[in-house]
Amino acid sequence: MPMFFDAWHFDGQSAVRRNVEIEARGHQFYLREQDKQSGPFDFADLRFLENKADTKVYGLEGRDGWRLGLRGNVPSELVPMLPAAKTYGGLIDRLGLGKASLVFAGISAAVVAVVLFSPQWLAPLVPSSVEQKLGDALVGDFGGRFCDTPQGKAALAKLTRSLDDNPQDLQVEVANIDMLNAVALPGGKVLLFQGLLSQAKSPDEVAGVLAHEIGHVRERHVMQGLLRQMGLAVVLGGFDGSGGSTLNSMLSTTYTRDSEREADERSLQALKRANISPVGTADFFNRLAAMDGSGDIKDRQARTMASYSSSHPLSDERRKLFENAVVKGAAYKPALTPDEWRELKTMCAQDKDVKSGWGFDIE
Repeated sequence: MPMFFDAWHFDGQSAVRRNVEIEARGHQFYLREQDKQSGPFDFADLRFLENKADTKVYGLEGRDGWRLGLRGNVPSELVPMLPAAKTYGGLIDRLGLGKASLVFAGISAAVVAVVLFSPQWLAPLVPSSVEQKLGDALVGDFGGRFCDTPQGKAALAKLTRSLDDNPQDLQVEVANIDMLNAVALPGGKVLLFQGLLSQAKSPDEVAGVLAHEIGHVRERHVMQGLLRQMGLAVVLGGFDGSGGSTLNSMLSTTYTRDSEREADERSLQALKRANISPVGTADFFNRLAAMDGSGDIKDRQARTMASYSSSHPLSDERRKLFENAVVKGAAYKPALTPDEWRELKTMCAQDKDVKSGWGFDIE
């Protein structure tokens, strides 16, 4: 037996709103207006659109502009055949706003955890050949800014051999850039900037910094940082022509505090094997502490807070780490001879073909 209900209707073809009567017949219905009739329509094709004042408004699948409005309380006989009203969306309406908020908060926390921690177990799974190709594509010849003299390269190679058992896996270069820094890049590439060599007082200082960057390479921190900052798509999918910007991003990549401490521990172990005194590296960090102000923090709690707010350990903390590693009475040997140190430190000045400066694009 059919049932009849009052409603208003837009047919989607004109802007005229019509008062109609719904004739419900099982799972279908007709719309009647005086002596006109349209339909049949399937209740299953109705879509709830909105609550408008005291009216529930429905649309029809596949019919743009088609609207059906039911004023007041929907008759109980009609409710089972109509789509449920949605306030926020399907999942939220099924769970309720409170439960849905907890679910989405949990999902958000899981996503953040994946971003933060997945690089630690993903990085070792990236084949070395992939990382090598990645490093070659990123770095190339660094825009012609690698310094090269026979004596300087020989001194650098000697220093690298003393600090690592497999130096053939590494590409250590001096970049003609006046920046007090050193970086590790994918594919076992380590760059010492000329600004670092200019500020260093002895080869022992450079040895500790170089060993630290090699530690990042050996612990796969470089790939972890790349995955964390730019995602797996960059590693597996290439650079879509943006190698220069990707390299600039890599140069600014910061490691976690744990990674920095692991690299420092690697550095101390390498210096110990090479019988190079950690005093030079401690002196280097002492000067850095004077620059970054970390040596002037008197309050222990403030010092701790400052340390945890930085992705790098404070220079003063690192100074203490290397100072405490000094063995009293040990017969340390210098990392390089005076002549080798001079050749390394002046390599960029002696190389007449090397380019200088920072702002460049990698082709």
